[in-house]
Amino acid sequence: MIGVDIGGTNLLVGRIEDGRVLERSHEHIVARGDFEMVASQTCDSIRELVGDSIESVGISVAGSVDAERGVVLRAQNLDWNDAPLAQSISSELGCKVVIENDVTAAAWGEFLFGAGRGSDSMFAVWIGTGIGGGLILNNQIWRGPLGTGGEFGMGISEQNPDAEFRVLESLASRSGFQKLLHDSSIDTNTIVTKYGDDEPLTKVIDEGARRIGTSIANVITLLSLDLVVLGGGLVESLGEPFTDTIHNQFELDVFPAHCKRCEFKTTELGPDAGLLGVASLAN
Repeated sequence: MIGVDIGGTNLLVGRIEDGRVLERSHEHIVARGDFEMVASQTCDSIRELVGDSIESVGISVAGSVDAERGVVLRAQNLDWNDAPLAQSISSELGCKVVIENDVTAAAWGEFLFGAGRGSDSMFAVWIGTGIGGGLILNNQIWRGPLGTGGEFGMGISEQNPDAEFRVLESLASRSGFQKLLHDSSIDTNTIVTKYGDDEPLTKVIDEGARRIGTSIANVITLLSLDLVVLGGGLVESLGEPFTDTIHNQFELDVFPAHCKRCEFKTTELGPDAGLLGVASLAN
């Protein structure tokens, strides 16, 4: 089984057997705004890892997707609109291709093999270059009648209609911090080394974490789920100080108080979650 994760910054390819990633490659995306170049890079990376004998490929993408048609509806950090990803990759490699939203794929991976094992429903939130969500309800991925269920990062988090940034992703992700602080050089290493010491950076990170906590509280109030799994680059790099801020805000905002029983876990599979989940969907 072959799993691919096209993120906002990185391209991961993995060869998978029995719920484990046996081999993987990792590289930076060469031209984020150029769909054809990224599709070509993806095909080259798959061939370099596994050769030309390929039966099926599962691809997770950081954006809203129509999994049935194999189309990326909107990928904010890649600047893609209505990109026919499954058809493009399938035509080039001559195999079956399934696509899925990256966090939905990661949620499915965690549900099958990681932090969600033993549950029948869960909500996953991945926080990194952008912010995404994935819903598992009654042992199935919930995409909804319109196909985009679980979308989280593009929800409105700022009520003021005149505010420069209003969606959660623009206020609480790494790309959001770059915009808020007008500094495109901010990367994960900068965030880790300066968090707690750099006052402006620490302020936007903590405010972003609280916004995420409130947004998760709204989801749990609506759906009454008992498990949230957190993952992504910022969760893995900042650890408990970051996730505790999210959870503390969640407990302040969730309704009713009974829903504070919702358990928060962090990813057990890390970057492998999406590879394992989407490869399973393509099998």
